[in-house]
Amino acid sequence: MMKLWSAFVACITLLMTTSGCGHQNTVSGLTEKYSSIPVTNLSANVQSSEESAEYQYTIQDVRNLQDFLLTRPTEEDLTGKPYDLNDDNRWDVFDLCLMKRELLYNMNIERDSDTLVIYFSRTGNTEKIAQYLIELTSADSYVIEAAVPYTDADIKYQDDNCRANKEQNDKTVRPEIANPIESIASYDTIFLGYPIWWGQEPRIIDTFLESYDFSDKTVIPFCTSGSSGIAASEKNIAELVPIGNQLEGRRFPASATKDDVKEWVEMLPLNNEQSEVKLLISVNGQELTASFADSTAAKELAEKLKAEPITVTLNEYGGFEKVGKLPWSLTRTDASTETEPCDIMLYQGNQMTIFYDSNSWSYTKLGHIDNTTQEELKALFGEGDITVTLSLK
Repeated sequence: MMKLWSAFVACITLLMTTSGCGHQNTVSGLTEKYSSIPVTNLSANVQSSEESAEYQYTIQDVRNLQDFLLTRPTEEDLTGKPYDLNDDNRWDVFDLCLMKRELLYNMNIERDSDTLVIYFSRTGNTEKIAQYLIELTSADSYVIEAAVPYTDADIKYQDDNCRANKEQNDKTVRPEIANPIESIASYDTIFLGYPIWWGQEPRIIDTFLESYDFSDKTVIPFCTSGSSGIAASEKNIAELVPIGNQLEGRRFPASATKDDVKEWVEMLPLNNEQSEVKLLISVNGQELTASFADSTAAKELAEKLKAEPITVTLNEYGGFEKVGKLPWSLTRTDASTETEPCDIMLYQGNQMTIFYDSNSWSYTKLGHIDNTTQEELKALFGEGDITVTLSLK
């Protein structure tokens, strides 16, 4: 009962905030306010409970129901919308509470994707692009919401004293975020979406960026605007916090289609064969590039090198290989192998061997040096021990 009452009070507070109520409302005022909230008897066009269970609620649905309860006009026809979440055959404030809870649950549920689409959308234009991205990439999503929601008056550009004008004119402003995401640690790639306000990203985007560690993330901005470009906001983002790899973003107009977004996604380096991660071997002032093998050990090696490059001393052995100890052990899946020149193998779980001639033994393959002949490798390695630096390309 206490949870239900808390949810009721939270929704009343949300409605009061949106409609501009002040701090002087009493409990009787709340009751009076609630009694004026409209309800509707639902028509036969409303979806059944079974259909509603399959529906994925969005921020726009919350806005639709909230606007309906505040007797505001809505941009879309709400006929047939599954907004009767408590099955009492009407729409009221309790449905709004349940819808918001459902949305937050879906936003916070753990998934398997390594890509996250994060966006802030006030009028729905950026949300539309974000939804296209989520469908095209099968990414997880998180919606940035302001703790104090932005009203139409807050973004009235013609009013020099409106909230957004004041925020955009002060680069130190950091609007508070409601229900911040707990962590982004499990994600490698993050699409970051926002509308362009006064030629830049909204300050709430800066709040979000400063709240998490992006130093090992690939960040891809995208924005919506009537005419302003994305360049200024990209520069601001790059200078605000350390980012592992910030890719060139894209501005979309309100009329952008799913095909427009698809064309952009397909052009990103993330989907380009040339973006394949390679092993970079620096030796005697030169660099060699190697392709990783399809083995657990090779994947572990690549993951280790994401943190930092390593230096390994390789000793001459047998007139056909250089072998040296790695700083950690990797998973062995040894198999009897006839090696070839330029092969890179794991030996006994913690030693790396680079072959400049052939040998037969039980190894786990790590990779193969690209576009290098046996003679070129022998000349570069020379006689005796060498020191190599391993990193990712």
